[in-house]
Amino acid sequence: MHRLGDLPKPLAFVLSGGVALGAIQVGMIRAAAEAGIRPDLLIGSSVGALNAAFLGQGFTEPRIEGLAEIWRNLTRSDVFGNFGLGRIARLLSRGMTLASPETLQRFIASHIPVSGEHLEIPVHATATDYLSGETVILSGGDLRGNLLASSAIPFVFPPVVLGGRYLVDGSVTAHVPLLPAVKLGARTLVVFDVGYPCKLLELPRSPLERTLHVFSILLHRQQTGSLAALAQDITVLYLPSPCPLSVPTYDFSQGRNLIGAGYETAGSFLQALHITGPGVYGHPHAHATY
Repeated sequence: MHRLGDLPKPLAFVLSGGVALGAIQVGMIRAAAEAGIRPDLLIGSSVGALNAAFLGQGFTEPRIEGLAEIWRNLTRSDVFGNFGLGRIARLLSRGMTLASPETLQRFIASHIPVSGEHLEIPVHATATDYLSGETVILSGGDLRGNLLASSAIPFVFPPVVLGGRYLVDGSVTAHVPLLPAVKLGARTLVVFDVGYPCKLLELPRSPLERTLHVFSILLHRQQTGSLAALAQDITVLYLPSPCPLSVPTYDFSQGRNLIGAGYETAGSFLQALHITGPGVYGHPHAHATY
């Protein structure tokens, strides 16, 4: 039987996309740290890549608390800028996207170093080649540019050009980057999948809200196929996401509550976990439809 602090190495933290639900990952990460699990590498898509890059600067309790503080105070305008009807009309009339990347660029620059050379733990981000549909693993080079590309939600942000390729959000093809983590050599995957809002109380209203909600619906079943494709000698700890979840992906006002919910569900799972060898422990957030 493996102890949680003695799992096969290298051990990767695998962080999903999820926009505002990324706050859940902070609670999950805190529970993992308290259980003695430490990453050898981190890989994330979209908001998961942003969280990974922050933690890659030092996997310590003060840094985890620093990330929690960011999420407690984060607002939608910190990520997408301020939306007015006039601005949206001008953008759409020019064939542009719903949001300018400038606000997100400033946010990334305020928390993340320019280069991965300044990280204590290797961090990788996934993006999607906008032309071929290929999943691209971004490692090294311009860390901030990698994160911007990984977070470039189609129709919301414009593609990011890196290495001559047009790149968009990594979640499009690797919402939970399990296979990329294995490609990087990981033998144990600890998965921080935020799930999806399975119990919304009202319809999304604005174009931004509708776009983000549709993406959450489209992507939440993607990881099931990736799990089936993993080699049998890989160990996967698939931490549970809160359920039922009534917070939409575009609601940044619930950071504190989401952190707490992520901590509670992951902590309970890890306390009861008994690992006897390779395999998948836990499962993605899903509801039976038949």
